[in-house]
Amino acid sequence: MQIQPNLVSLFGLNIQGDFGGMTCYRSARHRFTWFASTTPKVPASIVQTMQRAKWSAMAHVWRSMPLTDRAAWTAAAAAAHIRISGYNLWMHCATTGDEDILATINRQTGSDLTLQTRTI
Repeated sequence: MQIQPNLVSLFGLNIQGDFGGMTCYRSARHRFTWFASTTPKVPASIVQTMQRAKWSAMAHVWRSMPLTDRAAWTAAAAAAHIRISGYNLWMHCATTGDEDILATINRQTGSDLTLQTRTI
């Protein structure tokens, strides 16, 4: 079911994803689309389960980092004017081990971000 975005905006809503048993998103034509959520017809494969476990472990590592370290990643992402959060920046660097991006962010923002160990 599609409704005009201005009707949804009237209520101050800008939802995307699952919301109260409904799946909502904006279509390529900027229309607000929503429909009842469904459950998967087949269970997750072993590879999907492994990937979910990997990302869950990475999220756990982020949450276990000291607040000062997380704040430094967040501040660096904001100072670099990139359109991702500090969590997403850290996640990219930690999962890919991309030292070039980390060096660029450090140079542009004057920060001293490091990855102590490659976690995954």
